[in-house]
Amino acid sequence: KHLPVRPEFSSCVAPPTRALQHSPAMDPNTVAGTLVAIGGIMGFVKKQSKASLIAGGLTGTGLIVSGMQKNSKLGAFVSVLLLLAMGPRFVKSGKVMPSGVVTMLSTMTLIYNSLQLKG
Repeated sequence: KHLPVRPEFSSCVAPPTRALQHSPAMDPNTVAGTLVAIGGIMGFVKKQSKASLIAGGLTGTGLIVSGMQKNSKLGAFVSVLLLLAMGPRFVKSGKVMPSGVVTMLSTMTLIYNSLQLKG
């Protein structure tokens, strides 16, 4: 609901638009991709892991692109890759960082993208 606006201020106040409500920057893929990419950078900074930097950078970028372009097929594909890579690590190690967090994020984005593809 909109708050009532006094007539003298009505020309200064714009109602919220759909573009703001559904911004690609707030798409779950974009948010998760940003977190994955930051995680890859953190893995490199803390442990000098080039694998973390490359994998986090590529998969994070893939999710960000899928969110910005509203490409749920790409988002689902990247989510499956992340889940296949990090899920078994999480089950084996039980460590929340990074495998548990990435497993949870990729599960959520896979569900989101599957629902988007269904219609």
